[in-house]
Amino acid sequence: MIDTRACIHCGLCLPACPTYALTGSEVDSPRGRIYLMRHLLEEGLAPDPALSAPLDRCLGCRACETACPSAVPYGRLLEHVRSELLPPQGKRGWKFLLDHVLTHPRRLQLAILPLAWLRRGAPFLEAHLPRGLRRLAELTPSAPALPPLPARIPAQGPRKGAIALLTGCAMEALFGEVNRATVRVLTRSGYDVLVPPAQACCGALHAHDGDTKQARALMLRNIDAFALDDLLAIAVTSAGCGAAMKDYPHLLPPDHPDQARVAAFAAKVKDVSEVLAMIDLAPMTREVPGTATYHDACHLAHGQKVRREPRDVLKRVPGLTWIDLPESDVCCGGAGSYALLQPDLSKELLERKLSMIARTGAQTIVMGNPSCLMQIGSGLSRLPGSPEPLHTVQVIDRAMGP
Repeated sequence: MIDTRACIHCGLCLPACPTYALTGSEVDSPRGRIYLMRHLLEEGLAPDPALSAPLDRCLGCRACETACPSAVPYGRLLEHVRSELLPPQGKRGWKFLLDHVLTHPRRLQLAILPLAWLRRGAPFLEAHLPRGLRRLAELTPSAPALPPLPARIPAQGPRKGAIALLTGCAMEALFGEVNRATVRVLTRSGYDVLVPPAQACCGALHAHDGDTKQARALMLRNIDAFALDDLLAIAVTSAGCGAAMKDYPHLLPPDHPDQARVAAFAAKVKDVSEVLAMIDLAPMTREVPGTATYHDACHLAHGQKVRREPRDVLKRVPGLTWIDLPESDVCCGGAGSYALLQPDLSKELLERKLSMIARTGAQTIVMGNPSCLMQIGSGLSRLPGSPEPLHTVQVIDRAMGP
């Protein structure tokens, strides 16, 4: 069990916590939540809605981990408490969606078709949807269903090696073109791209929701699906997925017989921006004119500690003028399922993020996570010039030309 007493309640996490910034309530701060967790874990308090609500309001953005001088593993602690003490009672509908729709790309594509129809053809009906579905309709982009990627896409030109790709759930269903751009960039750069057909959901949403058992089962499916021999990396286009997969060893006890195999798998996992920074990229011969700014996805900046690599790669793109985004690593309020489960706080955080983007005057907003693309993308049309949301790898793909 993770020791809650590593937190010394110094308060350095308070300015970093988005929910504390909104509510000003100590119970909505990391140290306040840790104090609550300590009572739940050590004093046998019976969980009730009043106790679980502050934990449910937590984004899980892990900005507090970046700020913490004591290196408290807040994200793991939160998942442990949710798993052991806060079963998802009263969330059966959400659990069904999570297990049977949201984590299956093809089913998710089918499920969002009626929402797209409502937005385009019957917006008057959208107002009568249940609140959660209405929020999902607001967030869901209009995305064509793409045919599945082949299991192996060969390198163009001299072969330098092989890189596997986790296609993901929301990324493949809603932003499938990001995965295709990744394939184009990697194959042009001389790498075979492997897309194991047996790969599964990474388990991130289950782990965040406290369903460690299902997260562990999905982890083992992925480890069986990806053969590591002669593989340079497992490229991940979703920051949330990458953070979860790098953290796989913590889903098992240290003495578990599968621990070495899990650790070897996790060591191969790289965010796609890390992969682009470590390989010899094909030449970027096409100018991408305009101004751009970069938003740090929480689970990339705070979870994986990856900040420099995407910026280094993007600044090599010819033609782009880069502008720093104020509060670039403050959560946008997407946070996986948070935008659906906590819509009011999510919208407040979105408005704050949009105000920062508006200050830059950028024409393109670059990021590395599907929930950020959904959340920020849903509000950009309200800004002057309607800035375009793009994934990091899509910018590199454009710069490499048709």
